[in-house]
Amino acid sequence: MKVLHFVILLCVLAFPLRAFAAAPDLPALLFVEAAASEAAYSGELSELLRARLTAAGWEIVGAETVGHRGTVGRFFHMVRRDADGAELHLIAFPGTERGSDVWTDLRMKRAAFGGHSPAEFLAVRDTPKKERGGMPLVHRGFLDYCQAALFTDAAEGETAGERLAADLRAHPSEKLYLTGHSLGGAAAILAAARLSDLGVSPDQLIVTTFGAPAVGNEDFVRTYQDRFTLRRVVMRGDPVKDALPSPLGFHHFGERIDWQPARTTAAFPHTMTVYVDAALRRLYDTHDSSGALTFLVGKENRTAGHTVYLAPIEVEVDDALAEDVPYLRAVLRDAQYVRNAATVFAPADTSGPLDVTAQARVARAVGAEQMLVYRISGEKLRDAHETYRLTLERSVYDRDGNLLAAGARSAATGALTPMEVILYLFAQD
Repeated sequence: MKVLHFVILLCVLAFPLRAFAAAPDLPALLFVEAAASEAAYSGELSELLRARLTAAGWEIVGAETVGHRGTVGRFFHMVRRDADGAELHLIAFPGTERGSDVWTDLRMKRAAFGGHSPAEFLAVRDTPKKERGGMPLVHRGFLDYCQAALFTDAAEGETAGERLAADLRAHPSEKLYLTGHSLGGAAAILAAARLSDLGVSPDQLIVTTFGAPAVGNEDFVRTYQDRFTLRRVVMRGDPVKDALPSPLGFHHFGERIDWQPARTTAAFPHTMTVYVDAALRRLYDTHDSSGALTFLVGKENRTAGHTVYLAPIEVEVDDALAEDVPYLRAVLRDAQYVRNAATVFAPADTSGPLDVTAQARVARAVGAEQMLVYRISGEKLRDAHETYRLTLERSVYDRDGNLLAAGARSAATGALTPMEVILYLFAQD
């Protein structure tokens, strides 16, 4: 497939991520799609996630187009190429984050949906209300968003959506993954329906949405429910998933996957960071964290150039964070492995004081030039709902156990979950 528009050049963040294989297991697929959905937004965390995707070997291409009545459609096209030449393509749409997006969400009148070309899409959209009987009808704002993103800006006579459809038809064994959060999820559903109308096989279109509202009426569901795979991930307490109920003429379809936020998460359940955290926890629950070092990593960063030994990670946190401890250790180990694939890891973590002298002997035995010692501490902030201050301390020793450097950084949870805070602090080092 062709890479569209301009390439986003990003720095490297040590975040655990692996490009999934041609037949990924569901936890791996949902995690990568959740990360991509967050990465489609603006902001620091999204930029860090795009950087990690880039470090894992993905090419990231972004496009933004102004469409009908000022609607701004946006998407990222993410491409991963394996050594054997196989390609994996993912389209991620951002959710509501701008004033124009709010206007898009509020345009809840229904418009007709159908056609087999961008020109026909527009003609069908403008079908008079009295002639719409039995036709698929969809949320007008969501429709204009999808139309602007993929079927408005034509280059060399074809829109981005037409080029995607043509490439998929030419390579029937390839699949396209479409994903998004909230408004972005709604756009992903409509994009898959549009690509289906352009002749793409149902087996090639896989859609995963996070906290997305329903997009169409019963006729839309009946027409498109078998023309692509749809998984709807919904978080307990997220109100947006039911924002457009059936009394307004909108109906859900596809496989519903129910998640719930971690007890130590303070962020609003609709927030994409909560979905990313839940996806990562499920990934670790499925794949033993002791083996996640090889499972999660994409393209390792070997620029460190020397073997280092990571001693058992010390963790001292409030009892309320006890359930998070295995995840905090796991993401820190994975982040270090991505930073330096030559890292040798201690066989086990510890709940007691670390014996630096004994660990230095192990470091010498494995041929490490330096030893890294990390300590995570955390305490609950008073008068704040499930909000914690986490501190990440790092000490660097030579192979004889002499201290070379030490430092500490801290940050509070809130917008980020405990795992995401640890990754953020690690990235600042």
